[in-house]
Amino acid sequence: MQGRKAGTPAGRSLIISLSSMYAYIYCLLVSNTLTSLPIFGGALFMCFQVASDFFTTCMGSASRILPAGIRKVRVSVLILLLLMNLFLIVIYPMTYPSEHVWLVMAVVLAMQVRDMLAKRVIRQRASNRIRETWFIIFLAVLHLVPALLILAVFLSNLSMSTALLLLAGYGIEDALALYIHLKDLDYLRAEPQQITQELSELLHERLEKNYAFRTYEALSLAVVVGLTGTTVLMYTYIAVSAQEMMLQMTTAFAVTFIAREVVDWILKRRSRRAGAHVNPTYVMLAGLFLVLYGLVIFYNAIRATRLNMDVLYTCLGICSAGSTLCITCLGWMEETMMNVARFSLKNETSGYRIIRSNQLQLGLLLGQMGALCALAAVCYMERRQRLGQMPDLAFSLQPLLVLPALVVIATGIICTLRFPLSRRLMDKLNRYLHLQEEGRENPALKSQLKHVVADKNRQPFGTSLLKACIRLLWHHRLVGLDQVHLDEENPVVFLCNHGLYYGPVICASHIRMPIRPWVMATLCINDAETVDYNYRYTIRERTWIPERLKMPVARLVSRICAWCMHQLEAIPVYRDSPGQLIGTFRQSVEAMQSGDNLLIFPENPNAIAQDRGYESDGLGPVFEGFAMLAPIYYRRTGKSLRFIPMYAHKYSRTLSFGEEVDYNPEAGDEQAERLRVVHACEQEMLRLMNEQNALLAARKQHGKKK
Repeated sequence: MQGRKAGTPAGRSLIISLSSMYAYIYCLLVSNTLTSLPIFGGALFMCFQVASDFFTTCMGSASRILPAGIRKVRVSVLILLLLMNLFLIVIYPMTYPSEHVWLVMAVVLAMQVRDMLAKRVIRQRASNRIRETWFIIFLAVLHLVPALLILAVFLSNLSMSTALLLLAGYGIEDALALYIHLKDLDYLRAEPQQITQELSELLHERLEKNYAFRTYEALSLAVVVGLTGTTVLMYTYIAVSAQEMMLQMTTAFAVTFIAREVVDWILKRRSRRAGAHVNPTYVMLAGLFLVLYGLVIFYNAIRATRLNMDVLYTCLGICSAGSTLCITCLGWMEETMMNVARFSLKNETSGYRIIRSNQLQLGLLLGQMGALCALAAVCYMERRQRLGQMPDLAFSLQPLLVLPALVVIATGIICTLRFPLSRRLMDKLNRYLHLQEEGRENPALKSQLKHVVADKNRQPFGTSLLKACIRLLWHHRLVGLDQVHLDEENPVVFLCNHGLYYGPVICASHIRMPIRPWVMATLCINDAETVDYNYRYTIRERTWIPERLKMPVARLVSRICAWCMHQLEAIPVYRDSPGQLIGTFRQSVEAMQSGDNLLIFPENPNAIAQDRGYESDGLGPVFEGFAMLAPIYYRRTGKSLRFIPMYAHKYSRTLSFGEEVDYNPEAGDEQAERLRVVHACEQEMLRLMNEQNALLAARKQHGKKK
């Protein structure tokens, strides 16, 4: 689950983004110290950064693997970029009365040239075109010469204490940049350095057919753009609002670092405790909602008449915590998407990581491009209106600064809700690839994965939220759960009493392990027959419902049932059609072969009277037909089917798990063995019921004595 977060394309790109963000903060500090215009240094850094990334990603050899739509608009983007460069590098400095703006430009340019040349040296070393000795020498020179240049600028224009303080800050930024450069070397060594445009287009053409890949591509792009823009926004506003900028920006960076480390520590503990049950999609949603919540508070804070820096730090901490969740989830999901590529391309994935890395770099570029446009607009308005206070200018442009980030984060939430792979399906995909590596096949699992990976699919967010609410409002104890031993290679069949809607609701909400329920076919669709079934067996006997409302309630319940059954992947049971019932058994065996457990409610609602319905309390007579699943499963897999009886007790609020009942395929008489299984399961369910009744009676008696 943890994976190699920094080793994935998502982890690599986002670590580079973190390094760039510290460099951006440093440029704000330098510009504020030399010119009292912090935003100019940030805009200048972003201008050089976007230009460098644009030519690397969109105009160089890497552009061959960009989507066709991006390649078509890159000329327009280049024109916009040149105009902003012209304004920030030429026009703006010429209109400013102090020559210190050129010193700011020299510092920023030295940092950018260092990084640009270092990247070229790293690529040369990764392809073994230069020796390790020369690589170390070149890298040392590239980091030492800019440091000496920047030191000379500081000492000649600032006091000794201020110069040394800024130099110390540069040392931290330079060390972080060197760390990123060395990490990049390890990454590039592990991946092929060249990928042809033909191979790129072939990979894209085949992967774009997969709904899972398309949704993840949109999700990762929206998340990277949104997080980049949000972080730049927060730091920029704090910079232009701070009275003591050095202290305020140091505090802001400390808040970011602490929030990231705390959330990362919590995630690691949660992952170790919950293991494979953590769903990355839910964590991603939590992170995006945190960022959205922080942005909303931030927007309200900057509209206030009196600025509160503590509120801004709180917003920064909330957004940093949300960003950490998103970064971690992108790392988890990236490994899964590599598995999707292996599954879809039959392990022909050469160059896949380079493609994904360039796509994520494109996301960083778009986020920085948006930030640059906002910064350039602020600089332009500042020179045009010549406002005395930068906070006044930021206040006048607050929609330009905040609303785009809100829109992008909201788009990320929508993309996350469309992502089709849950934790369970991710684990299944990983399991199938392991089986494939071992030379084994599982056609049922392959068919299921092909459906959820290639076709349009949705995670059951609605029922998951409903289950969480039921568990919170209607808590039940799970008794005997430690006796249940799950096995992906040999799933189990859970049997439970119905109790009208009580049994299905409690089982579906409180059993955390993956299960697929058997459901009457009439409940899986919303038609007149479904309405009649719900009215006849459930609604009609409810005396507390007015007679005139029973049929409308039955229609509403039928609509909800059809939706829930679809999200729960229910297996329809055609009780009155033997021909279609064979399909039920076939689908059930295929579900178990793919690693799913089954949930069956074996009671017969028509055993006592045609219109009696299910027993509200206790256990009614059971069908014997469910046991036919055992010999069919054995003939298909050669394994003995396991049944686990349960009982949902509404008065004691318990869901009890009984002892396992195994089908014996070596018994001489198959029919007799099926009847034995049915009788044993029925007796075990009755035992669980009587046990809870006795405990409830004992508690009541004890209460009376008190």
